[in-house]
Amino acid sequence: MFVNKHKHFKVALIADELTAACLRCEFGIRNLTPLNYRWVLRFWKPDYLLVESAWNGYRNAWKFGIAAYPDYPERSNQKLAHLVAYARDLGIPCVFWNKEDGVHFNRFIESAKLFDHIFTVDENCIPRYRSVVAPNVTVNTLMFPVQPVNHHFTGFNFKYHRANFVGSYSHHVHDRRRSWQDLMFGAASTTGLGLTVIDRNSDRRSPNYRFPSAPGLEVRQALRHDRTAQIYKDYLVSLNVNTIEDSATMYSRRLVEILACGGIAVTNPNPAVDRYFKDFCHVVHGVDEAVDLFDRLKHGPASDDFARAEAGAQYVLAEHTWAHRIADVARVVGL
Repeated sequence: MFVNKHKHFKVALIADELTAACLRCEFGIRNLTPLNYRWVLRFWKPDYLLVESAWNGYRNAWKFGIAAYPDYPERSNQKLAHLVAYARDLGIPCVFWNKEDGVHFNRFIESAKLFDHIFTVDENCIPRYRSVVAPNVTVNTLMFPVQPVNHHFTGFNFKYHRANFVGSYSHHVHDRRRSWQDLMFGAASTTGLGLTVIDRNSDRRSPNYRFPSAPGLEVRQALRHDRTAQIYKDYLVSLNVNTIEDSATMYSRRLVEILACGGIAVTNPNPAVDRYFKDFCHVVHGVDEAVDLFDRLKHGPASDDFARAEAGAQYVLAEHTWAHRIADVARVVGL
């Protein structure tokens, strides 16, 4: 396993809880708010400031304060701009990671432009950043990693010969993603494999986020992120859908977490899957492939399925952990 040589780092952080929980295992963090940042930056003296494309931040302290909301001009990133300027005055390197590229490039570009170093999950966005930021600003790719403290391989012990999907569903956006979900969900239903959904948006009331009904499909409430690992270990098949279909670096965070746990992953294609993960998961290109695959898997995995899954867990641990990504950031920042 790749060793984190940066355990001693102190990082001032603005991130949503999922990323914060992963980074907490790697080094010392302090969650910044508009109220505490001056004290933390001046007296705690972090090695760098890391801000992700967060929707809420710590205890909702940054809700509406990082992304752009054109229909709501009263919502702005002014507090973030003051924070970054204060950090820069103290000589603290300022790093921004857009985990929402390329779908939400425009929502976060004005905040990204405040920073010394920009990282994106989608290499297709690098020319777009370069066209609007100063030459001295670095722009690099930082792909989704896995936190092996939470998601790791412990052997095979599938309790439920069903498929699972951990994530969200949207009726009003992401039409292509929804089409892939409908294809996989329908195939799981018609073959009798069945599907258990862990609905990430179970607490949202809008019908826009409700999963469709189908025979053999059950929907359960959201789980804490670290508990999703057990889902991938307990269920025979783990479904993944990549929202971005034309990027060689952007894939769902869910995919690497499934693989890290030794899950039997089934995913839609994209260039990133082809580049990094095609040898470790089942890639389906249409409904016929999905039906044939689920018809076979519902009777139990073959030895090749086990070998593929275990190799995937070893590969992700060797190449795609948070320790790897932290080393990448440190190298760019010069730490």
